[in-house]
Amino acid sequence: MPDEVIVVDQSPESERYQIVKVIESAIQMGLNLRPIWSDVPSSTRARNLGLAAASGDWVIFSDDDVDWPTPITCGLITKIGSMPALAMIGARDTCVPASSRKFLRVCFAAFFLTNTFRPLPRGRVFACMQAKYPQPIVGDMETEWATGYWFAVEKAFVSRHRLTFDEKMTRYAQAEDMLFSHKLYLAAKSEDRKCIVSEELAVAHLVSQEWREPDAFADLCGAWNRIYIAGQLRKGARFWLSLGAIYWAAVHQFLVRVVLKRPVFGHIRAYWIAMWNLGKIRNGDFTSLYSRYEK
Repeated sequence: MPDEVIVVDQSPESERYQIVKVIESAIQMGLNLRPIWSDVPSSTRARNLGLAAASGDWVIFSDDDVDWPTPITCGLITKIGSMPALAMIGARDTCVPASSRKFLRVCFAAFFLTNTFRPLPRGRVFACMQAKYPQPIVGDMETEWATGYWFAVEKAFVSRHRLTFDEKMTRYAQAEDMLFSHKLYLAAKSEDRKCIVSEELAVAHLVSQEWREPDAFADLCGAWNRIYIAGQLRKGARFWLSLGAIYWAAVHQFLVRVVLKRPVFGHIRAYWIAMWNLGKIRNGDFTSLYSRYEK
């Protein structure tokens, strides 16, 4: 069992009575649970609040749709003890098939810069600002990032490098976790520390249907966040090369949706709007865009 569980709740005040009852029930069962109430609807702010409040040496971030097996906390402690240079560790998702993807699918994705022709030897962040873990994950594999459904970081290392989640990205779009964890990886690399994703640490990520079939606004946030992150990680000509890779990869996403018979208009619209608002997006000026396009 973890030393403490911090829940950052952003529910409307009218709903908090029910949430308090659930929290009190968990505490009565012996769980050291600390709630933090926030009126700001922001996943990045919530994670920063939780990170700042955490008192342990290591902090685990996990989505609310993840099923943890009982031994995972002990597994993490064992892994930390056996690898003193560890700075970040991610878990594999048991809901993702352990077998490699079909060769033609891999080649198709590699052509659009969202994968490599050879099996990934480590977790990678691509120029198009998409990221992947190796598939399958075998043993402990180096990774340049960690996906937000479950990963753990050494708090002292994070504090020393003043790493936080970028609060300019207030709407979840599968990108803010990548930016934070990739910056941590770069810092770890400078100190010869290790960042891994481990086969031994496994959780079930029960992804909600909302993110399996994103709505039009989620499509917008996905496009905006990738471009913004490219501006944070790439400067000068490297940014423009990444921007080209982002739009080339968007063609791949479009074709996949066509094959799967999923809606494509929102996807096309997202990247069209992003191009017309490139300056705002690069500066992280999302407020006016949210107010105009959020449903």
